[in-house]
Amino acid sequence: MNIANDINPSNNNPSDVAQIDAPAIDMGSIYESVLRSLAQMFASYGITQADLDDNAGSELTRQSASGALASYMHENGINTLNPDQLYKLACGADACVQSGVSDAARYMLQNPDIFNQIETHDVAGADGIAGVNDFDWAAQGGLGDVPVTLVAVAASQTDEQDAAGALASYMRGNGINTLNPNALYRLAYNPPVGTSLEVSAAASWMLQNADAFNRIETHDVPGADGIAGVNDFDWAAANSVDQSSLVSEAF
Repeated sequence: MNIANDINPSNNNPSDVAQIDAPAIDMGSIYESVLRSLAQMFASYGITQADLDDNAGSELTRQSASGALASYMHENGINTLNPDQLYKLACGADACVQSGVSDAARYMLQNPDIFNQIETHDVAGADGIAGVNDFDWAAQGGLGDVPVTLVAVAASQTDEQDAAGALASYMRGNGINTLNPNALYRLAYNPPVGTSLEVSAAASWMLQNADAFNRIETHDVPGADGIAGVNDFDWAAANSVDQSSLVSEAF
């Protein structure tokens, strides 16, 4: 064994020397530095840690939304809810309704396929009426996978102008003066014979985008009563809206 050779850097592998001479990396300091940078970035937008903590885990699921609505119904002696009632809850028409209930109603509107599965799980036929027992069932995990439908696919490919135009044309062609969320739901899930896929998809889009429907039905008359006239849809079809620039007051 040649000690001199073993300790002579010139005889060692360069990578070994690099490993010996390299300073230890303080991952804790790097982590803290990144956190400080993120905090500064959030602060520049007026976002505090409290805001982040409040929002953490706040996203509703089908079970939590169903549970919130079931509890509300039990507490207030309400046996059934339909899309029109969900819309009014989501709009905050009743100031006494807690925000969690409004959020749950909005979730059901934004996910009409889930509401459809809830209200039809025990009785076939999409009448748009879900009982408190239906929401209890969903809150307890009864919901399975929601199948993808042609209407859902078509709705995902439309926008506000196209949806409004399709509904306005349908209303004029069938002598219909107004539509509300209940009527939209029936058009989407239990339409009259001969209703086109385009119209069903447009109705589904309006349900999923209740903020847009709210803007349409209140653009000329304040007050979210959930009733949109053919002239309202005509207006929306003729006016392009930049969705990214909108901040809905009702939603």
